[in-house]
Amino acid sequence: MIQAILDAVSLGGVYALAALGLGLVFGVMRLVNFAHAELITVASYTLVMTHQFPLVVSMVLSVVVASLMALLMELLAYRRLRGSNPATMLIVSFGVSVLLQKIYELVFGALPRSASVATGLTGTFTVGGVSITTASVVTIVLAVVILLAMGYLIERTKLGLQLRAAASDFQTARLLGVRSNRLIASAFVISGALAAVVAFVNVVGNPQVDPRFGLDITILALVGIVVGGMNSLRGSALGGFIVGAVLSLLNVILGNGRVYAYSWMFVIVIVILLVRPGGILSKFATKERV
Repeated sequence: MIQAILDAVSLGGVYALAALGLGLVFGVMRLVNFAHAELITVASYTLVMTHQFPLVVSMVLSVVVASLMALLMELLAYRRLRGSNPATMLIVSFGVSVLLQKIYELVFGALPRSASVATGLTGTFTVGGVSITTASVVTIVLAVVILLAMGYLIERTKLGLQLRAAASDFQTARLLGVRSNRLIASAFVISGALAAVVAFVNVVGNPQVDPRFGLDITILALVGIVVGGMNSLRGSALGGFIVGAVLSLLNVILGNGRVYAYSWMFVIVIVILLVRPGGILSKFATKERV
């Protein structure tokens, strides 16, 4: 049971990071960036292709590659369409996602690439007679540290102030002197770095990387944003955590019926949205101190 709880917290932390990366971009552009999945995928490929390097070097390279990819997305595609109809932006993000998937197929092949990444995290240890996986503990620590760092950035820095102001009312923020190009580029770069962290955790647990590797977690992270509150960065992280933790616990509780875990999870999501249509933190979103 202890391991099940640790796994739930671990997966919840990963989905919280994925949802926060998506929420940053949505906050400043009102863009649901489906191509965030490809940032996770390219970071995963980088980890696999550089597995022979020291782990720290491999992780840094994955962060750099994902951040640069995110910045290129913004510069080459989204910036040119800024201010367009939301439906247009949504279709463009989907198009960028499909295009990058096909590019990955051409470069890396359609079959999965695999390699042993951070093999030291695949073991177990015993505490009080309970066997605990090293990966779950490391994931929890990593997620907590990064979420605290992001909390400090968002709450205590000038960039964070601008991000929260933009998430609340981007047009007013621009009138008050927020430089839109710099702010949006910063949000994309940070989202790329968060995608790289999510990629690392996933590759450790599942080193089989294919062109659609980041798709499932991105879709569920988007669900988490809706659950937490689309206009709140805190809500994005909270919603992502809830989705990940609930999914993990359902897999344990349902046992042989875990094939229905996604169905039950969406039932729970629907119930939450029926009670709070705007998301769990919706009523607090407009009251955040900016």
